[in-house]
Amino acid sequence: MGANVDISPVTIEQIPLTQDRRYEFRDVFGNDNSVELELGIGKGRFLIQQAQARPDVNFVGVEWAGRYYRLVAERAARRGLENLRVLRDDAAHFIRDTVGNDCIHGLHVYFPDPWPKARHIKRRLVQPWFAREAARVLIDGGVVKLATDHPDYALQMEEVFNSDADFEQIFRAIGDEAPEGVTNWEVKFRAEGRTIHKFEYRRKPRQSA
Repeated sequence: MGANVDISPVTIEQIPLTQDRRYEFRDVFGNDNSVELELGIGKGRFLIQQAQARPDVNFVGVEWAGRYYRLVAERAARRGLENLRVLRDDAAHFIRDTVGNDCIHGLHVYFPDPWPKARHIKRRLVQPWFAREAARVLIDGGVVKLATDHPDYALQMEEVFNSDADFEQIFRAIGDEAPEGVTNWEVKFRAEGRTIHKFEYRRKPRQSA
């Protein structure tokens, strides 16, 4: 059944590593609406719900797992979501090498792989370099939203963004205080009784030259 779904209207081609260029979202969507980006979309529950609820906002979702990428693309295509695009790419490569400056209004990172073993911590997405890239791509006043069920990663997320002078924390909620979200991972983790950590940071205004 999936093979009969034309996903081309809702997908973006990956920029080859050999090319030094960045996406122009005005050209991707054909309008100047604000753009929100989700890194690691999983099965796309959050992304699709947001695109349906907010048709005046453009949404871009990045996912490395091919089966999830295809699943979300098919769901979006069946719904005819003109304000949603998905891309199969590595999240770090995408935000570092293919997103332009000062063009993203909202950045969503929900339940990224925690890489819990000490020798793998360096593989985590949320690190100082990531905060620097988030500050670069977000507009002034743009917001990055983070969520995890892993307590050590939660500490790292706060340390990284609290230490970055271009961000201010505007929301922090842990456990019962954390509002329920709709991602498949969050639904699963809450059912298992895990503690959810959620943070939001606003990009401070850039200083005039």
